[in-house]
Amino acid sequence: MKVLYRVFLIIVCACVIVTSVAAFKIYRLQQPFQAADVPEWKVKELSSQKWELKSITDPERSTTAWIARPEGQKCDTLIIVGGVEEGENLLAGGGNWKYTGNTILMKQPVHSFLLRHHWKDWSLLDWWQIPEKIREETRHTLGALNALLNYVHGGTRSDPRFTDKVVLAGGSVGAAFPAILTSFVPEKVAGLMVVYGFTNFQHVIQPLLFSQGLLHFDLTENSADFSTKIKISGVRLLSHILSFVLGNILKYGEMESYLPDIYQTPIHFINGTNDPLVPPEAYLPMWESAPEPKSEKWVEGGHFNPRAPKDMLNIGKLMYEWAEKQGIRSCYPHIK
Repeated sequence: MKVLYRVFLIIVCACVIVTSVAAFKIYRLQQPFQAADVPEWKVKELSSQKWELKSITDPERSTTAWIARPEGQKCDTLIIVGGVEEGENLLAGGGNWKYTGNTILMKQPVHSFLLRHHWKDWSLLDWWQIPEKIREETRHTLGALNALLNYVHGGTRSDPRFTDKVVLAGGSVGAAFPAILTSFVPEKVAGLMVVYGFTNFQHVIQPLLFSQGLLHFDLTENSADFSTKIKISGVRLLSHILSFVLGNILKYGEMESYLPDIYQTPIHFINGTNDPLVPPEAYLPMWESAPEPKSEKWVEGGHFNPRAPKDMLNIGKLMYEWAEKQGIRSCYPHIK
């Protein structure tokens, strides 16, 4: 009996230790980024339409930016960070509005991160460190965006293509990066657009995990079978637990931690009226924490589809109209 009691105590102590370590890990990782956390990146122009962005301290990290602009004019600039799936096609399908100024699309460095790692070969230690890896990728995405902002904003040289007016915009998963960076250097950003963005990751992640769990176990949510209902309840409970953990780990990316630090920069939100990915709980904290001047535009329908030309034309038009109204989407002839 004493042996069983000791085994029980050992198990309890081990659980307490593991839980404490995990809680400390989550607390440490969820802290918001500071301006000093942004790493140095550099920009290299490969052609008139394509640029390469590369980390200075870790040259293996790189990404691409595409630029569309009218020839022979000095223009205000819009820098867009898309979601994880968008690339060059996002800019190609945007319509002629992109030539009303300098329009730059930056591909998130997470693309190359996913290609660099061989997930099937990972050990338990590798998976334990995945939250740190995600935070590091987020940090370097901020570094790439910061390098792009400094490059077009003027930096130490005078470039006849760019005015000092730069608008940052982010779509979907890419929406947080412009907001975070703007909070560090609001004096460099003439306008901020959050397009179908979201915060409160727990409310966003949970339905996705639940639906994927149902698909994985081939379950139908409205089934009348008792054993199936038990399985569905288990999947739902697991989705809530995992979304709680992931949501807390990713708190450093929640925009309401950064938006209050933005001053004198107009902020514009574009949202879908029936977006299944962004419930009210995932949008309202952003709106409430954003300072004035701010505005919002609601578009009929769900989450925008970057592969749908109609969606891209509509979003591009809305972005252009807002920027033009703010006086931050103009071009001027080169002054010789």
